[in-house]
Amino acid sequence: MTMMSKITKGRSRQGPLLGLAGSANVRTPCGARRIENLRPGDLIVTRDNGLQPVRMVWTRSLTAAEIAADPSLAPVRLKPRAIGPMMPQRDLLVAARHRILVPGYRLADMPDTCSCLIAARDIAEASDAAFFDRGITEMTFYNVVFADHQVFAANGLPVESYLPSPKAVGELDEDLSRDIAALFEAGPEAAPGYPAPRYSEPEAQDYRPEFV
Repeated sequence: MTMMSKITKGRSRQGPLLGLAGSANVRTPCGARRIENLRPGDLIVTRDNGLQPVRMVWTRSLTAAEIAADPSLAPVRLKPRAIGPMMPQRDLLVAARHRILVPGYRLADMPDTCSCLIAARDIAEASDAAFFDRGITEMTFYNVVFADHQVFAANGLPVESYLPSPKAVGELDEDLSRDIAALFEAGPEAAPGYPAPRYSEPEAQDYRPEFV
């Protein structure tokens, strides 16, 4: 299993509370691969920048006790076609804070041609096809890290890779901050200078849950 312990001198550390469930299939040039089987160096098909190598795969595990104490930690389940045709192709479980790429026609006051990065929790409960799955008692999320921010497909749904925003970097412990700083060739204090995503990041939008 690809975990931080495998790429940081054996120290077991968990990444931020972001990512996808281990059942997610990610598109590679050799076909679909389950996210938990990805290794550093594996190539992933990205939406905007062709094939990109995986640099890290962070994991974050939640125990039954943690989820019971804070139900907001429960993953969001997206049923087939929750976002659009073949998006996702089959059930996808994501961390509540993890962002997905939503087409403009699903958002009020946005042009159809404009896609936006929206946290899964912001569309949960909008329809029967997107909801917090509180039946999950234990969960491990996998978060893919590239050399820069990317959008890639998981079960056919565009999702984002780790983005080292100032807030995200501030949530990391010292060792993880050092790892991400080395990867992005900048210190945590330079986080505001990291390249911004090419997609809009609205604070809030009215989500349109109707099927297309």
